[in-house]
Amino acid sequence: MSDRPPAGSGPRKPTIIKRAATTTPSTSTTPARPAKRPRHRSTIGAKQDGDDSSRLVAAKLYAEHLGGGVSSLSTRKDPERIVESLIDISLAVSARGLVKVLKLPQRDDRAMVSKVGWDPSKRRQQLQTDASEGTSPAELRDYIKELPSGTANRLFSQVIRLIMNEQGKEEIAALPLATIFLHSNTTSLSFSALSAPSLLLHRIPDCTSLASLDLAAHATLNDKTLAAILSKLKTLEKVVLRACTKVGDASVIELSKAAESRLREVNLGFTAVTIKSLTALLSRCSRLEVLKLANIQGLNERNVTKLVDESTSGAIGWRHIPLSNLKTLKVRSTEITDSSLGRLLTLCALSLTRLDISFTQVKTLDIVSSALHATPEWRLEKLNASGLPLTQATLVGFFEPLSRRPEVERSRFAKLRLGSMKNVSVKCPGLTDAVFAKVVPLLEKLSGLRSVGLFQNWDLGKQSEPMSRFMKVVGRRCTFLDLTLHLQSYHLEGLLPDLEPPLEDFEEESALYDGPPRIQTLVLDSSKITDEAALAIGQCKDLRSLHISETKITTEFLKEVMRECLKLTTLNLSSCRGVPVTQRRNFFEEWEKGNVA
Repeated sequence: MSDRPPAGSGPRKPTIIKRAATTTPSTSTTPARPAKRPRHRSTIGAKQDGDDSSRLVAAKLYAEHLGGGVSSLSTRKDPERIVESLIDISLAVSARGLVKVLKLPQRDDRAMVSKVGWDPSKRRQQLQTDASEGTSPAELRDYIKELPSGTANRLFSQVIRLIMNEQGKEEIAALPLATIFLHSNTTSLSFSALSAPSLLLHRIPDCTSLASLDLAAHATLNDKTLAAILSKLKTLEKVVLRACTKVGDASVIELSKAAESRLREVNLGFTAVTIKSLTALLSRCSRLEVLKLANIQGLNERNVTKLVDESTSGAIGWRHIPLSNLKTLKVRSTEITDSSLGRLLTLCALSLTRLDISFTQVKTLDIVSSALHATPEWRLEKLNASGLPLTQATLVGFFEPLSRRPEVERSRFAKLRLGSMKNVSVKCPGLTDAVFAKVVPLLEKLSGLRSVGLFQNWDLGKQSEPMSRFMKVVGRRCTFLDLTLHLQSYHLEGLLPDLEPPLEDFEEESALYDGPPRIQTLVLDSSKITDEAALAIGQCKDLRSLHISETKITTEFLKEVMRECLKLTTLNLSSCRGVPVTQRRNFFEEWEKGNVA
């Protein structure tokens, strides 16, 4: 809407404006002109009205938990990468130059600037100047189109990352960015967590070769707008719409019609989709490999049964079985039950490699176990069963048959999450020392296990065993461990080298934990470790990320770890009172300056 009055309306009388501004009723027959809605500039990174919606806030908190509290991290560059590659340096310099070109002029100099960052009074002069200097958006676009698609995608990602870092400091014009990067040679776009204006989004269909689109966390993106965009993208293989809280059935239906069998990955977590659009998606997209439906409302037993029946019937026209190629299924924080999960597994058990059923209504792993163990070959690589009321019997019933599988099949199982297991009764006490003692011997036989999360099981680790045994045999060979427990320093002694020679009866056992620890990420938030744990953690020579928030460690602990773990690049020291508050977020800088007492 322009700031000028409508054509032919003429100047308005001052009295009308005055009456409209008062609270007393007007006796004039001329209606008061309604107040204009404030217009926002089409700038990238500006805060939107929907950024604080409850579902988006939940999505952000979940993402921050997975990152270990990103806002409180102390980081540094990888010490091993002292010299960057030539292409990395070139991309970084190019990205900084592009962001400088795309910055809008300061507010003092742009009283007449339009909504997309152009000054009409100086546009022609500016274009001539840019053309003479070789920096016009059109010329930059032609140059970037000549780059290999992978290099161009990396350049765009770096530009977006720099724009995100500049949020609140500088404003970026949307139209030049669209001109430079959104063209027929673009194969990948990611605006994740970036507030992109509608002008930029409406140019996405110009990317006629687009294979990957990430619009995560666009809370203000409405269903009708996105549906119009997706209907024109015929080459999409991957779409991420996580936390687009206003996106619903219209967008997913248009996506299924446009992409059909080309679509392989879809992330619809925290959106407003229903069974209607999911039925269309499963019916049309025969090569779907990744389906993420975290926090989708209405995925109860009745609706899942309807989804399976109708999609199976609808897929007959496309001559395939729904989800028959699915490898990743995520239904975290939904109303799905044991029975409805069983219906889904009948379609995808033969190909499934990753399953996330955390914080659902599932009560046992028996359905999962029977479906996967009935297949001729074990394929599952990851299981997330956090937040479920699992008993000792159901845990043993899942892992015991797996431990008897051939070694080549056992080694495929690499990631396990059993966090926040519910204590609902005496028979189902959650993950305690007694329950875990029955599981650890079975986990020892899974030689491929590399990532384990046991977070927030507060009844685990009250005794020395079985946690000490777990660290000595299983923990030291993992690359990722989330042990947000009431863990003691002595539980980590299993990371120390075994000084005693193994007995003859234990030769096979000793081979399981022989060699230095492989841990790269270690999460010990809210644990009871002290400075004594530094000796054990210092054995992790490949350690890159250490999360020890809300612990009693001091700078003496950190000095020992810094001397031994030379690859360490990330520290979470929030609420560590033994570390000066001024050093918690910039500990690496203070360490290099010699300010750590």
